[in-house]
Formats: sequence, structure tokens, C-alpha cells
Amino acid sequence: MALTIKNCVATATSVKVYFSEALDISQLAKGVGHDPSWLANYTVIVFPPPPGVPTPVPLAMAFYDPVRNATVLQLQSSVPSGTWLSVSGTGATMGTGVAPANPSNTPPGTDPFFVRVDAAAKIDENAKRATQAAEDAVAYPLMTEQVSIPPSSSYPSNSGSNSGGGSYGGGKMQIGQTANQAIADVLGWKLNDNDPKAFVGALTQSFSLVEVEGHIESTWTPRTYAVQTDLAGGITGAQASMYTRAQDALQSSLPLLDGLYALNPDSDADMVSALKDIVSSQFTELVNELGYAGGPRISRVGQYFQLLLGQPTASSSSPIVSDPDSIRGTLGRLRDELQLQSFSHYVNTVEDEQDITNYRILSDYLTSLAQSWVNNVGFFGLDTKKAFLGSQLVLLSRQLSVIGETVGEVRFALDSVFIGPSERQTLQLEFASGDPAMFIEDLLSWAESFAKDEGPQLIQNAGKLGVGDGFLPVVNTLTTLVTGARHPTNEKNLPDGYRTIRVKHALQDLEDQLKELARLAAGVSLKRPPKTFDYDEIVQKIRTEIKAHVIKASFLP
Repeated sequence: MALTIKNCVATATSVKVYFSEALDISQLAKGVGHDPSWLANYTVIVFPPPPGVPTPVPLAMAFYDPVRNATVLQLQSSVPSGTWLSVSGTGATMGTGVAPANPSNTPPGTDPFFVRVDAAAKIDENAKRATQAAEDAVAYPLMTEQVSIPPSSSYPSNSGSNSGGGSYGGGKMQIGQTANQAIADVLGWKLNDNDPKAFVGALTQSFSLVEVEGHIESTWTPRTYAVQTDLAGGITGAQASMYTRAQDALQSSLPLLDGLYALNPDSDADMVSALKDIVSSQFTELVNELGYAGGPRISRVGQYFQLLLGQPTASSSSPIVSDPDSIRGTLGRLRDELQLQSFSHYVNTVEDEQDITNYRILSDYLTSLAQSWVNNVGFFGLDTKKAFLGSQLVLLSRQLSVIGETVGEVRFALDSVFIGPSERQTLQLEFASGDPAMFIEDLLSWAESFAKDEGPQLIQNAGKLGVGDGFLPVVNTLTTLVTGARHPTNEKNLPDGYRTIRVKHALQDLEDQLKELARLAAGVSLKRPPKTFDYDEIVQKIRTEIKAHVIKASFLP
């Protein structure tokens, strides 16, 4: 069956051409052959033609949309409303023209299609999408899936004999959910039944065992300080430096804060107590945020420094005010309420001076910590170009989990359009990139197994070299294949359900998640090991240099 134009929409400056089937995109954007974005493959003529030789309307640009099998032709000059145009996918020279994606013996090009220019006509993509979505809703069932979410623990359970309800929300489910959440909170790790190795690692980091007088005593490290992921990531580099310093500052500052007292006898005791609690809470939350798995959230750290010191810490352009008498924020309010300014006229004894000294030390801890944050803030953030492996592994672990979930969403979308597991194993995709054809289930299984098994194991065993030499190339290949799976060259031969918007969106989501994984991995990838010294080569070079100098010296007078 020959390629035809099934509809055209023309305005004064553009024409949108809808074809009966997908076009050949093997030479897309190359400006040769049957490239659907090459202007030479289209002809637009004013009809009836003006006196003399018919002159094609000059075209400025062509853009092919493979989703809708349509090309937008931009005209170089306006055409009056009411003018009839003859539009064809055949060029002015022999052999040019667009061709269908599927091989055929028909020559390239199409018959002319006549359309009238309407100044009020608009190519309403939203209306077309709504129409297609309505057609999909009629042709395929709504996407529904059973979701089992236990009720909040604040609601009474229906496990009693007189509840009259089913087992949903009963005691067993609620107790199991509560137990799992408690274990996750203690270990600082998301439970995974299929990964006992990660569970043992989280348990080891969360509890330290020490033999004391013939018996073992265990000490729990709160989850804020114990970081364990599927990739054994943790707090390293600049974050570990900041976090260790912040912990020391907090442990030294809290006793000083508790010991501060008012020099002004008229100070409000309730206000002093409240300000101390606020400073303690904000300082503690600041330290916890610096130890956040995957890197501290810059906005939250900046917010706590702003609350405590009353000054921004987003960049080095704003110097940190280090004078304890000039600090604002919560700490400044506490100073004013206690009247702890240097050389305060309320000072009478050595103990009073010690009280002011303790406040100054507390201020120094916070201002020096803020300066350290300003010096290291460039290592944090989601758009940082270089990241430390430990912190980045936490983000990679999260992203790999997202990809595993997204693969399940693609399968769910395919199920909803009647493309089941058996059919997916026979649904062949042909890629415009030139990669070998592949079944859609094989591609999804590859992405899933890489996200759950192959990728994590490669990173754990080979570190940065594994990311650069083995992990990242596979991610890029999967991204290319998933991109090609959205619009395979044999799309016309696939079931109608595969061309629905819901399937395209699910594949687009998987493509985006793979691209994000590649971006995260690029920050810690290493292409080759660092060069080591070849001592034999160095010795040989030294001997050569010495010999050259000896020969040169022999010619001197």
C-alpha cells in the first residue's frame, strides 16, 4: 500500500501534514535520502498556479513528529487566507520524497493533497491528545491496581471478635507494619527481604559490640549516624569532615549552653529557658542534617544557620560575622536576654566573666562551623560536577531502586493494554539506532536485573573503575535502547496498545530515570586507574640524561 497524506491543516505561515503511516527516520536530520525533516522532500504549490511556470512555495523549516506521523512545514512568507495549496511529500527533483518506515517496493513520495489556508486554523495538539486519550479510555480498561496501605496506628484495630469487618487493618497486619518500621528506624535502612547481606551490614553499623569483663555489651548508634545502603554507601569526604566537626561542636556546646545564666536580675526566666531549648533544638537538627545520607540538603542547612546566627551562608560572597557581640538570630536573642555582652556592666565576679566566656565559646563553635560550611558547600547539591563516592553511592542506590520500580510500571502499562507477559516475550522491537532487534520483555528484564543485581555488584566489587568502565556504558546502552523502544522502526506492525500514550509515557519515564542514573554515575566514574611509576623507566631516563651531559661537557674547552 502506497504512502498517502490523510489530512492537512494550513495556516498563513505553516502547514501540518498527517501521513497514513510512520515515515523512514533512518536518515533523520541528515539532509539526505528520505530524511522527513529535509525540505527537498516536500513540495507546496499555490493552486490554481499563477500564470507561467508553477513555482513551489519557499519553505523555511520542516519538523517531523514520529508520535503523530506528521510533519510541520514552516513557510518563508505568509499566504493569504482562502488560498488553496497543493501539498505532497515528493520533492521537485527525481527520486526525492519521504518514504514509509516499513520496507516496500513503492517509490518514495505521495500524491498531492489539497488544503485551503484558514487564518483562524490552529494546530491544537492538546485537543488531539484529549481525543487520543478518550479513544484509549474506550478501547482499554482504566489502569487500576490493588493498593494495601495499613491504617494509621492512631486508629483502633478491628481485630476484635465483634468488629464485623474483614482482616484488612487488623491486628496482625498493623503489628507487622509497626515492627518493620521500628526495625527500619533502628537500623537506618530500608528493609529488603532479598538482600540479607545489606541487612547484616546495617546491623553491624548500627550496633557496636565490646567485650567487658567476660560478657558482650552492645551500644546502639542512632540511625542518623549509621548510614547503610544496598551499595554500602556512607558519609565520606567533605561531608564526613563537616559532620565530625559538627558532632564535636555539639557535644562541647550543649553543656556550655545549659550552664549559661542571666546576669541581668530582671531577665524573664521562662524566656531564657525557651531560648535555650530553641538553640539546642536548632543546633541538634543542624548537626543531624549534616549527617544526612546522600549529602545534606543545602536549603535546610542554610535555614538553620540563618535561624541561629541571623545571617545567610549560601556562598562565600557573604562573610560570616564572627564577633559574638554582633551575632543576631536565636543566639543573639539569647545573648541579649542574658545580658552576656563583653564587658557588660552587670559583670561583678569571676563567675560572671566565666558565664560570658562560655557564651563566646559557644558562639565561636557555631560561627566557625558556618565558615566551614561556606568553604565546603560547593561539594554538595544535586548538580555538583564532582562528588565523593560514599555520598554518591547513597544516591545511586536510590536511583537504582527507582529504575526497578519504573520497569514494573512499564509492565503494568503494557498489561493494561492487553500486552501480557507471554506476548511481551514475542514482541520484537527494531531500533532506528542500528542496534540489533530485541524483544520488549528482554529489554525490560535486562534493565531490571541490571538495577537490582548486576549494577550494584559491579560498583561494590570495582568501585570508581567499575562505574566508569562497566556501569556507565551499560546505562548509556540501556538508555539508547529504551529511547528507541518508544518509537521503533516497526511500530506499525506492533499491537495498537503499544502505541497508546500511557505506554509511551511509561517508557519515557524509564528513559528519564536511566538518564538521571547516568548523570549521577558520571560524577564518580573513573575511566582508567591512576598511572603508577615505572622505576626502571625512570632510571633509564636518568642514565640517558647523565650520558647526554657528559658528552656535552667533553666538547667544552
